[in-house]
Amino acid sequence: MKQQKQIIVLVVLILVAVGIWGWSWYDPKSGSNGNNSTFLQKPEPLNFPNPTIRWDEVERRRKAEYKGIGINPFSTEGPRPPVVPAPHVPQPGEAGGPPLVSAAPPPLELPASMKFFGYGNVPNDSARRAFLEDGDEVYIVNEGDTLMGRYKILKINNASLEFEEVGSGRRGQKTLEDQGPTA
Repeated sequence: MKQQKQIIVLVVLILVAVGIWGWSWYDPKSGSNGNNSTFLQKPEPLNFPNPTIRWDEVERRRKAEYKGIGINPFSTEGPRPPVVPAPHVPQPGEAGGPPLVSAAPPPLELPASMKFFGYGNVPNDSARRAFLEDGDEVYIVNEGDTLMGRYKILKINNASLEFEEVGSGRRGQKTLEDQGPTA
């Protein structure tokens, strides 16, 4: 019984193989079974613009000489970088050089009458607030606020206040002033 099942499976596999082979030869366009297959037909030439050999180019390439650049392809060392002379950089005041520049501007300061006298936090709020006074005016500012429309408060530290001038981007720092005991 076992050998009979094997023979049936073999016959079914042979029929499937014959069916696949026959299907591969079938051409649905012509309805034929592959008598005029495409590999037996005359090949069409490729679409080259000019298929003639240019003998002048062949001769020119034959006569060309190889000129190496001094690199050994079998060496593990890389090529040496070319030696480039340092360009002449004109000095300030020299013809073609940058103009003479005066010393750096002085550090940015808040107005002399402005005093940074303290800082603090509001409960349940992580932002620090700085307390500044200018005569009778008292300013309470957070980090990121603009003071007097001119100075942006960058960082409020324990002993200093960092700020930036909005127009120029220059930065400055104001230290905490100790008021001392009042009498």
